[in-house]
Amino acid sequence: MKDSRIISVLGALVLSIGGVSAANAADPAPADHGDVAGWALLGKYCTECHNAEDWAGGVAFDTMDEAQIADNIDVLEKTVRKLRSQQMPPGGHKMPDKTTRAQFIGWLEGRLDKVGEEHKDPGHVGLHRLNRKEYANAVRDLLGIEIDPADILPRDEPREGFDNIAAALQVTPSFLDQYIAAARTVVVQALGNKDALPAGTTYRAQKPSTQLFHQDGLPLGTRGGIAVDHNFPADGEYVLNIANMAQALWVYNMEFRNDLVVTLDGKLVYETSIGGEEDMKAIDQKQDPAVEAINKRLKNIRFNAKAGVHRFVVAFRHRSFAESEDRLQMYTPGGGNDRVLRVNSFEIRGPFNATGVSMTDARKHVFSCYPKSAAEEAPCAKQVIGSVARRAFRRPVTEHDVSGLMRFFEAGRAESDFDAGIRRSLTAVLAHPDFLFRSDQPSGDDLSVSHPPGTLYRIDDLALASRLSFFLWSSLPDDQLLEVAATGKLHEPEELKRQVKRMIADPRSATLAKNFGSQWLNLTKLPEITPDPAIFPYASGAGDLREDFVQEITLFMDDIIRADQSVLDLLTSPYTFVNERLALHYDINTVRGDQFRKIKLADSSRFGLLGKGGVLMTSAYPNRTSPVLRGAYVLERIMGMPPPIPPPAVEALPATNADKKPATVRELLEVHRQKPQCFSCHAAIDPIGFVLEGFDATGKSRRIDRFARTAIDTMGELPDGTKVRNPDELRAALLADPAPFVQNVTERLLMYALGRVIEAHDMPFVRDIVRRSGADNYKFSTLITNIVLSDDFTKAVVPEAKDAPVIKQAALIK
Repeated sequence: MKDSRIISVLGALVLSIGGVSAANAADPAPADHGDVAGWALLGKYCTECHNAEDWAGGVAFDTMDEAQIADNIDVLEKTVRKLRSQQMPPGGHKMPDKTTRAQFIGWLEGRLDKVGEEHKDPGHVGLHRLNRKEYANAVRDLLGIEIDPADILPRDEPREGFDNIAAALQVTPSFLDQYIAAARTVVVQALGNKDALPAGTTYRAQKPSTQLFHQDGLPLGTRGGIAVDHNFPADGEYVLNIANMAQALWVYNMEFRNDLVVTLDGKLVYETSIGGEEDMKAIDQKQDPAVEAINKRLKNIRFNAKAGVHRFVVAFRHRSFAESEDRLQMYTPGGGNDRVLRVNSFEIRGPFNATGVSMTDARKHVFSCYPKSAAEEAPCAKQVIGSVARRAFRRPVTEHDVSGLMRFFEAGRAESDFDAGIRRSLTAVLAHPDFLFRSDQPSGDDLSVSHPPGTLYRIDDLALASRLSFFLWSSLPDDQLLEVAATGKLHEPEELKRQVKRMIADPRSATLAKNFGSQWLNLTKLPEITPDPAIFPYASGAGDLREDFVQEITLFMDDIIRADQSVLDLLTSPYTFVNERLALHYDINTVRGDQFRKIKLADSSRFGLLGKGGVLMTSAYPNRTSPVLRGAYVLERIMGMPPPIPPPAVEALPATNADKKPATVRELLEVHRQKPQCFSCHAAIDPIGFVLEGFDATGKSRRIDRFARTAIDTMGELPDGTKVRNPDELRAALLADPAPFVQNVTERLLMYALGRVIEAHDMPFVRDIVRRSGADNYKFSTLITNIVLSDDFTKAVVPEAKDAPVIKQAALIK
């Protein structure tokens, strides 16, 4: 299967409720139904369309026979999906009964699994570049600093929804230059530089709503403002410039006194006031000169700081809004909010008069020694460089590795001092191919030369350690994992189980929920969806909830993973995580403050992923809901059954019916579905979307269609005749047979773990993982462990020899 989009065209279309499971959870062995419902059924039910004359979908079953199953696994895996989804045979053609269909699916999967067992093919990933998130996490664990990779590295192009697919992480001609520049920046941030020239960094408020209330993480008794963790490169003097707040033509926000405070690591370094009677009088009398004088209070604010990362805050002391005669309409743009002064941005510039570089946390993290004399410099440099390189390269380093890096140290030391030499050498480490790339073949070996293509081999333990850590942590292996790998015992099943359990318990595993969850559920699309403020003022401007939606789902998934709950709880859990803003959106009035906390939901329609605002907004338009989008989203993202690409020139739904009167989306779709080319697809998609019409485009509960001014009808009838009236009944229908949902989660987790697209030859591994996990109620730890123990994860095949990109280290890194 070259690309799962092919499945969209030829494959799964209609959700089978209560149909055949992907695997029998009670039986870990593949099903074998003999020839009761064997190959002959293809001729009976499928060759009417799929024959050498018609070639429907590019498939002709009458040109194949049972002995050729191994040669046609791509087509037959798609056939399994179409049969289970009840799209094949299509309406109007001979149909097998439910029992016959079930027997044939079981028989065909059994034959495919047998082929998979006889001809194991775990695939090959090849050269795998670190993506931006992995790079940032690796820098954090290696050098002890947090960075924003978007500031220094190009965007990663996703494939199949994930940004860690090796084939999509291309190496361009400018790649090395970009990463060398990033390495220089990162190393200076970690180690500091007493010779750093003054430079400025500007910070901006992320969204307007942050300026109206107290922000989580800011000092108590403040509102609005901006809090940042700023990296000061050296001990010295710095200058703060805050964006203007006063202007002559707009003085409403100057009516009342606003006290501004600036703190460094919680200590007050500056305070002033803006607004009030005196400032208003000055602006009235002097206009521009007065405005300039007021804004001057926000400029050239000098303060001293030590090198390293420090918490820097510019905020207002909280004051009561009751002194204003106007009601503060927090959700209406221009409706009172303009009376509140805001910290829109500020710049920190420096250092000036640098006096040195203090021993920061990052320096302590890197410098395992520090020379007290010139004679100690070279031995200490070797120790520091060797230690960092071992973690960065994810393997023991050789004398050749260290001697090559020492040349960079010597060049930097000759120009300045010991620190300059270390900065130069660590820049070389971060620009080294062994840091930037992963590979599933042994270091230094060319398997395509020593073994014929297609040869199955076990990836070595060091490569396995990297694969495991980037799967669960999106980062480097830690010392314990590397030490176990170096002994050659990591591949042993019991050791792998121990490491998986330990790594899931580690806080770094939160990246699994954040990175995997947000990409699986397409939450990365949320920044592109801006709710129409005229229709949804409560979810626009100050009420923007998109970041809260992502945080809710991240915390929700992380909680399920850490608590080792069943994968099925993703759809059924009665708990979620909310702050006050999100709680109010969900009509919950018992939560106060910005901090997220776990709550039990009273409204069962909110249970699981289908009740989460992020899922509901992602599957809607900015100005209205769409049963088509939501139905297709559930089929593809939740159940792993993507609907086909719609035919060309499909007309968009009109805003009114034939009488030019406002109509519900259901009424408009009923007209649309009457077209023959549209009915079959919409019969599968629309019923699921109708059930979720009780939520508007922002995920807020509703009972009335605001356009048609009628009650919302959430009734849907699934293709098998099952009627569902609400999200509770939809969840029950989807999980009547849990295996398809679990198989979808497994496929996507495996894709994320391997960093490559799942293909037909992977499906026997997937079904085996699902079967084995079913014996333990699909617990997350069991599912993840079975993925890690699978041949797909621990083995690979030698690929065809081909020209690979040659990645060389820069000859000179300045």
